[in-house]
Amino acid sequence: MTILAFDGICLGDGPVTGVGRAFLTTLAAYAEQSEHECVLLLPERAYEPTIAGVRNVAAPHGTLRRQLLLPGMLQELGVAILHSSVTAVPLGAPCPTIATVHDIPWLHPEIGEVTSMRRRYATARSLRRANRIIAPSTMTFDDTARLLGGLHPKLELVPHGIALGEAPTEAAIDARSGPFLALGDDRPRKNRKRLEQAHALAKARCDDLPALSFIGPPHRYVGEFEKRDLLAACRALVHVSRFEGFGLPVLEGLAHGAPVLASDLPPLREIAQGHALLVAPDSTEAIAEGLVRIHTDDALRRASALAGYRRAAELQPEHAAAHWRRIHAELLA
Repeated sequence: MTILAFDGICLGDGPVTGVGRAFLTTLAAYAEQSEHECVLLLPERAYEPTIAGVRNVAAPHGTLRRQLLLPGMLQELGVAILHSSVTAVPLGAPCPTIATVHDIPWLHPEIGEVTSMRRRYATARSLRRANRIIAPSTMTFDDTARLLGGLHPKLELVPHGIALGEAPTEAAIDARSGPFLALGDDRPRKNRKRLEQAHALAKARCDDLPALSFIGPPHRYVGEFEKRDLLAACRALVHVSRFEGFGLPVLEGLAHGAPVLASDLPPLREIAQGHALLVAPDSTEAIAEGLVRIHTDDALRRASALAGYRRAAELQPEHAAAHWRRIHAELLA
């Protein structure tokens, strides 16, 4: 039987959040219908999932050890394809490799993130050596093409998928009484400080404005079941980050029938397809106005939740898994 290895390096850096969760849900959907043997390579101390049809195998951790040891491991296992959840692939791999690029922040200097020259070089080198590259959004696809010096036939646009929660009804949307829910970590790009300032401004204008609740590492990580409950109850999902390569929280909100307030960024526009209230992330005033409106405008809330849920149905893990199967079949041919 053909053996396909999936590199779970994204599971080894703490709690499993956006990138890791999207990878695992798509892998589960893939394995359910795969005719091949699926192996998940897990670095030391990584979260170890249980996925039907997937065999977990311990793998080296650390950039140098991965480059030195993974090729031999792949050869010993008899792996036909290595599908990586990140950009890094072993340069000496004895089989075709697939890299996944989630974002390239240094191509967007306006967000002010500092990236070392070493990381830039390593990313570009790895992507050039991969046989295929997966990008989850049109912006990241275009950024990758720009990094590689032009459009390249090995680039693939494969959006992430999130399983649907319970379908919303108008009554259920009106009954949402939880806080504004903001998912994500506390990196500056996530814009937490400005959101807090905007919420205080909006609260001064609207007495019954819901509280603001941040969920995510490092201070408040929750498991998937608790997160789904929060998504089902929140007044609205709020995601006003300054930069995203995809923007999984927006899709999570839509998939659970929540009204959504989000940044007016290309990847978030691509996900929401007009079914979220979009605001300028660098304007405290615009975010404050958005918070008041997503709370008080019943027609907007219903439209966002109902149409957004239908949009989320187009971005399911099964759809991403189908793209994976096609890419693998082409590489195996």
